[in-house]
Amino acid sequence: MVFEKIGLAITFSPNIQALLCEANHFRKLFQSELILIHVGEEEENSKKYLKEIIEKSGLTENDYKLIWENGDVEDKILEICNEEKIDLLIAGALRRENIVKYYIGSIARTLMRQAPCSVLLLTNPDCIAKVFKKICINIDFSPLSETAARKSYMLAKQQSLNELFLIREFQMPGLATTIYDSGSKEEARGKRHKWLDEEKQKMDLFVQELNLHDIKFNTVCLYGKQGWESSHWVNENGGDLFVIPSAPKKSNLIDRIFQHDIEFVFKDLPCSVLVIKKNGNDE
Repeated sequence: MVFEKIGLAITFSPNIQALLCEANHFRKLFQSELILIHVGEEEENSKKYLKEIIEKSGLTENDYKLIWENGDVEDKILEICNEEKIDLLIAGALRRENIVKYYIGSIARTLMRQAPCSVLLLTNPDCIAKVFKKICINIDFSPLSETAARKSYMLAKQQSLNELFLIREFQMPGLATTIYDSGSKEEARGKRHKWLDEEKQKMDLFVQELNLHDIKFNTVCLYGKQGWESSHWVNENGGDLFVIPSAPKKSNLIDRIFQHDIEFVFKDLPCSVLVIKKNGNDE
């Protein structure tokens, strides 16, 4: 099973029914428990409306558990994820962070950084169940990127996909020094090709060690800034799910001053994004 317990963070937004339909689709796909999370004042009209919209999405009372609490949106969602031992939190997001949306950038970023579970941001939820046709995974050779690759593999198998795209970004710290010292662009170009070959060899070894079959693993190595290069490639090549290992957690002060490199992806989402985090269900 990819995810055993799914949480859906919902608000009374135009996309609420589409998100409920998507959550129901993933519930059935993964054979998971579903927790619906709403933070806000509990009023009779709101309760009645939510019940109606849930029914329209195809969910019955036996298919989900509804948790409705009042308080700070971020804190309550994180608290519920912990208490309910959720291992995938779904939320909606528009592709550009600077557009007003029902989960504004600061809340989405907090969930991605601090949620104790994996987070799926859907940029284009739909009431009609659809599969991800092109899944791309960011690889940094960490144990968590192996988890991301394996979960993506299981998701691809469940959706009858026959290939995945593994993306590796790398930088060349000595490149600027080489150009400065020698003044030779040819030498710099040669070093770049050498490093690219080395990264491709590492990716081939990474795929071999996964020991996963029946699906083709396409490897892509990109030179440049982490987050930006992969996001651009996914956007240009029609990816519809970008899977990313969670960035190492920094202190709150450092988080506010220095962004994680991978957060370049979150400023302008290329497509739906799945942030993979380690939890108790992972081997």
